[in-house]
Amino acid sequence: MNWKIAFIDDEPLVRNHLRSILEWEKEGFVLCGEAGDGHEALELVESQRPDAVIVDMSMPGMTGLELIRQLLAANPLLRVIVLSSYDSFEYVRGSLSHGAVDYLLKHRLSPDTLGAVIGHIRKQLQESEARKQATELADMALARTVLHDHFMGVDSDLHPLESYFSKSGLSREQSSFVLMVIQLAHYDVLAARMQEQELIPYLKSITDLCDQAVGGYPWSCTVALDRGRWAMLIVSGKERSEHAAAQRVAAKGSRLESSLKLYMNLAAKLLISPSFSMLEQSNEVYRRLIQQLERQESRFVHDGHSSEAPFVTIGHEKRLLAAMEAADAEEAIAVIQDIMGAGKQGQAKTMPLERVSAELVQIAAKIARKANLSAAWMVQELSIFQRPGLTSAQARSAVCCIYTKLAEELQSRHFSSGYSRHVRQALQIIAGRYREGVTLEETADGLGITPSYLSRLVKEETGRTFTGLLTEQRIERGKQLLLEGDTPLKELHAKLGFSSNSYFIRVFKEATGETPYAYMQRIQGRSH
Repeated sequence: MNWKIAFIDDEPLVRNHLRSILEWEKEGFVLCGEAGDGHEALELVESQRPDAVIVDMSMPGMTGLELIRQLLAANPLLRVIVLSSYDSFEYVRGSLSHGAVDYLLKHRLSPDTLGAVIGHIRKQLQESEARKQATELADMALARTVLHDHFMGVDSDLHPLESYFSKSGLSREQSSFVLMVIQLAHYDVLAARMQEQELIPYLKSITDLCDQAVGGYPWSCTVALDRGRWAMLIVSGKERSEHAAAQRVAAKGSRLESSLKLYMNLAAKLLISPSFSMLEQSNEVYRRLIQQLERQESRFVHDGHSSEAPFVTIGHEKRLLAAMEAADAEEAIAVIQDIMGAGKQGQAKTMPLERVSAELVQIAAKIARKANLSAAWMVQELSIFQRPGLTSAQARSAVCCIYTKLAEELQSRHFSSGYSRHVRQALQIIAGRYREGVTLEETADGLGITPSYLSRLVKEETGRTFTGLLTEQRIERGKQLLLEGDTPLKELHAKLGFSSNSYFIRVFKEATGETPYAYMQRIQGRSH
């Protein structure tokens, strides 16, 4: 954080010296202005509101002591450093008694002496800012508790809420209020796909985003209610035009909806009340908005379009998780195409693309977080889902690209250490192309080395042959598919790149000691 500092001295050479004596930005300060006498100084401090000033003790028009007195009377939190040519006890005592931080002599001024004083001021400002933030957080927490209880029908003393909004500088007579209610679409889908330790901070980040979008401390108070619902109470000054006030609040609502889509890929329904003058009215206003929201949802469900049933079933999700565990982009794409109706007449036309895409991307983000990978890059990929006229093919392609990139990152993480560059790249190629039966020669050619050199590297570093690694990849993927139980046994060999079912059974038994059917029965029996 940068604080602001101003220089007040009638000598230009002194002000030039002050500019160059320290690297002010490294010290945490930016120069916000200079003044050559006391009257200019008062105007400068009033307009720029610096955190600290360096003041010459002797200037025309006003004594340094009088200037210090007036500056600190107007802003008691201002840090004042006195600069003087006179080593006078009276000057020192007078300036410090008026509230100056320190008294420095011009002829002894050095980077060390000034730097020490600036460091002391910086520490004071940091501590003051920390206390201010702690107070604001405590005020906000209390206000949210009161507002939550108020909306949930608990008898509440609204004085803490009045005190919170009074910090906006508006009196009770000047204030009017507007209430927003926001309901996340498909909240149950979101909650079902997150562990509690993930969901709690996620919901808190939505609360903070809502508060920031509609005003922030102390102009708004946002409270999380139940099942993906938030209420935002906003204070504003009395406005002559109710239409202008409504437009301003609507703009805040639009900004909030855009922020939820852009930063968190969340769709939401937003309702805004007319303005009202008394905090005590907020509970009744909230009840009316909730009734309006429930009527809209009731019509939606009655029409046969319930917003609660997910498009991505638990079975689909299990297949996606297994595919990503194997870093198998091809299998993930097959699941996505199945979900999004590739090649199915009529289904793609009726599917809400934004919703099903959001469900799929939430699963991808969950997989990334579980693997300790950043999911921030997915935000940049989501903009396509907000384009008007988005086709099902475009949406499907965008989701497939996200899963393909995620598979690449998972592969890179899995093979990131323990092997040389060429062996690591060969392992990644095997993991990505095991179905088509990639050969040692093809892989070596792609890496720009000879097959014999790659074969020797693979054997030395893994203890297995290239063909052995390829077979091992297929068998491990076969185990995962058997555990899922969604692929018929007679079709499994084709998914794994084996030429026939009998060959797959023979290789699987050699690797595991049992047939695919026996393995599946044993594993499924253990899970029940």
